[in-house]
Amino acid sequence: MIRLIEVNEDNLLRAASLEVAEEQKKYLDSPVGIIARGYAYRNHRARVIGIEDDGELVGLALVKDLDEEPACYDLQQFMIDARYQGRGIGTEALRMILAELRRERKYDRVDLCVSKEDTSAIRVYEKVGFTDTGYVDEGAPDCLNLTFRLGEGDGPFSDVLIDDFTDPVFQDAFMEYFSEIGIAAYDRDGLFREMNDGMNEAYMRLDEGGNCVGFIQFCPITFTSWFFEGTCGFIREFRVSPERRGEGHGTSLLRLTEGRFREKGYGAAVLTTDSAEDFYLARGYKKAPGIRAKNGDRVFVKQL
Repeated sequence: MIRLIEVNEDNLLRAASLEVAEEQKKYLDSPVGIIARGYAYRNHRARVIGIEDDGELVGLALVKDLDEEPACYDLQQFMIDARYQGRGIGTEALRMILAELRRERKYDRVDLCVSKEDTSAIRVYEKVGFTDTGYVDEGAPDCLNLTFRLGEGDGPFSDVLIDDFTDPVFQDAFMEYFSEIGIAAYDRDGLFREMNDGMNEAYMRLDEGGNCVGFIQFCPITFTSWFFEGTCGFIREFRVSPERRGEGHGTSLLRLTEGRFREKGYGAAVLTTDSAEDFYLARGYKKAPGIRAKNGDRVFVKQL
């Protein structure tokens, strides 16, 4: 599970040892430099934020206040260690930072400057809602100046764990999902009663209006033989609304579910897919060699 932490004397050395990919070093300060900036900009109420994933410190961010007009939060530095890139951690952590700034709401915008050549960073910033201001700094003509408006209607999202599938919000989202993949449910009430009769759970991500952005449904599955037995977490159904895809919600829901599996002591997550192999491979899942689901779909496993 991803969380934001304070960088302090207990984790300073771990923070200083982080490192981005070689080609990214020309765009970012070193971790030691980021920590030093936090001290140097203390009169601007700078804060160095640690990014933790499942107890491992994996990234840093530096945010400071700019009181001169146009007053804003200044996201000076944002980095994820090279070993943890490509897993959606940066997108989710950035959303969490923006949610914290929104709650504080000292300013109504977050600004940053990024090299035009740093296309991977630009994609992440644009994914969470940063836009180009069009301003060109004469001192840095090769950089884009991006801004994020901390409006009332752009978040944050809430995640709800449910095990009662009579919830009308879940039911409506699930029926939309069935319609999208071409499955007709002739007995809607029976379908959800069957879900309640098992050990199914689901996470729903809701926007501020209570609308379902996406859901992931899962349950335990036990494999037995005459000699061995083991229980894994089985991801049954997974959907993000078409208009919200590409915003990192799928990665967030998947990580929540993996955390739930760890809480329950499951050693692995198992799923099948016929359309999203690259998504799961990029998030640590591996094809199970020699194993296929009864419907012919490939089976993917991630050790937890």
